[in-house]
Amino acid sequence: MTSFTKIIEKIIYRRLYRHLNENNILAKEQFGFRENLSTEMATYTFLNTVLSSLNKKLLVGSVFCDLQKAFDCVNHNILLNKLEFYSISGIAFQLVRSYLDSRYQGVIIKNKNTNKQTSEWELVKHGVPQGSILGPLLFLVYINNLALIIKSCGSDTICR
Repeated sequence: MTSFTKIIEKIIYRRLYRHLNENNILAKEQFGFRENLSTEMATYTFLNTVLSSLNKKLLVGSVFCDLQKAFDCVNHNILLNKLEFYSISGIAFQLVRSYLDSRYQGVIIKNKNTNKQTSEWELVKHGVPQGSILGPLLFLVYINNLALIIKSCGSDTICR
């Protein structure tokens, strides 16, 4: 990716991140890919919550998700709908849509014994670009309501 596109991506990231923070959109339970938050802070918060609940003789349960390859599973339409829901509109919305749309990927295999082999280029219908500046933030928007859904599935509720 060229330096120019990285600069544009960083500008979009900063503006989107500022909007999400100023409007308290990101779930407070989300520590990943956020400034001034760390895995240590997430661990402390989790342990403090568990120990406080146990001291009050409450039942404690947790859900741990393996988010391996999660960036590849982001549905573009759902993500774009969430961005609209969070009041991302106009040029900012169009830039993010353009960032996701019409991406292609292929595989190139090169080794010493054979010539280069190239697969067919396929349209990418899901996922955010890995190794990008904007990808992790878009992923956070995509999973943002996960904490709310889990909270709504308390011990006195059947979650479906």
